[in-house]
Amino acid sequence: MDESYQSTLSEALQIRREYIEKSVFLTLREDLRTFYEAYQALYGMLLSKGMVKEDPYKQDIQLGEIQLPETAPFSEAEKDKQLTIRLALYDVQLDVLVNFYQFNTTYFTLDRIKRVLGLIKYIDWINLTTASSSPITRAMAEMANQLRVGTDALGVGGIIGLMQRLAKVSRSILGSLKVLVDFKREDYKLEVRAALSSHIPQGKTPSVGDLKKQMATLMPGKPVYTELLQELIKEDYSPTGQELRDQVLQSLKLTEDKPKPSTPEIPIKHFLIEGVQVISGLAPILVEIGGKLDVNEGILASRKRSFWEELKRFWDKIWNKEPKPLLYEVLYQAPGAAPVRELVNFNELRRKLDTRAKQFFAAQSMSLEKMNALPDEQLTSFLERGIRDIQSLYKVLNALDDYFKQTVDPNERNQIKGIKPELSTLKNSYIRANQRRSDYILLKEEAEQLKKLDIAENA
Repeated sequence: MDESYQSTLSEALQIRREYIEKSVFLTLREDLRTFYEAYQALYGMLLSKGMVKEDPYKQDIQLGEIQLPETAPFSEAEKDKQLTIRLALYDVQLDVLVNFYQFNTTYFTLDRIKRVLGLIKYIDWINLTTASSSPITRAMAEMANQLRVGTDALGVGGIIGLMQRLAKVSRSILGSLKVLVDFKREDYKLEVRAALSSHIPQGKTPSVGDLKKQMATLMPGKPVYTELLQELIKEDYSPTGQELRDQVLQSLKLTEDKPKPSTPEIPIKHFLIEGVQVISGLAPILVEIGGKLDVNEGILASRKRSFWEELKRFWDKIWNKEPKPLLYEVLYQAPGAAPVRELVNFNELRRKLDTRAKQFFAAQSMSLEKMNALPDEQLTSFLERGIRDIQSLYKVLNALDDYFKQTVDPNERNQIKGIKPELSTLKNSYIRANQRRSDYILLKEEAEQLKKLDIAENA
């Protein structure tokens, strides 16, 4: 094995490692967050429409290494059960990836990269079609088409937007993983060379079996990748070895030769845009909630009124009087606090839901270029108002959901449309959006501090 090549390769890999740590992982982490948030919004819509059911065993799934959901075909009779299980597991595994994985070259082994690739490709968002050979991709395409049926133009636009976001970010994630795979393959071969070079007799071309035996002794516990060992032998011992080694070094070169700043600027505005995208992604959920509330209000309103109530309503119409506000007395129960009763004006609540949905749909339709052109202050203001409104709506809607279920006649209770899945999506989204806002504020403060230090040092 050529020691000179090992030294050159080691230097090239170190430069590539620094680039990946500082640039590729930053992009990959944000892409995975965007991917997960878009999936959760779509998954929430499927749950709210009853196309899939909440998996009662979802909370029992063990967190750890990524587990790819089942990929085998399923019969029509098993379809509902299998989609419930598989999509719930898919959701949990994306959570593990986004919130528990460490984003560095040491943690991202070849095995882990393979797991991440499998998870991202589990549903083919780039080619989401009912003609797909993947049963889960076909099922998702069918459900996506069903979601659009009976949905207004704004709602359809939101669904299409989620699909486009999932497809676009999938491509970016796969591109980042390709960079990681190429790096880890060469890093693995270098590690094997360093460990075995002095144990292979001069002038002998080792076989894959020889290398495996040596690895078992000198590198116990190290995964054995036959394909990479075959590449190593060709590069170090075959007549075309020099050409192959040159190709490896060329592939590791950065495409941009411009000097990189020692502390690359973090695009902190991206965190604001991500937050806006998360919160505005709730538009179709708000529309769905509004429709269910209307159904529930209609059920309560259909209860028989007394003769005097009907007579008063009649005279109000004759004299064109404004109807009294539709008020519901709901109960708020905060953890560790005494219950509090408050009146909810149903008409105002519905207007607020519709207004917020329209604003969020408008934000969804805005291109990334237009968002980048907006001042940070404008994005921050929109994000903070959106988070406050969703937090407030969550509290009211949660209490109102309980009110409808408890107030309606027992014989009509099964007609009440529950909104617990939608409420879960609201809560998860405003928490994630608020985290993006906090990330932005923290990084902005750090940048300002660094700027002050730079000015002080140059004074």
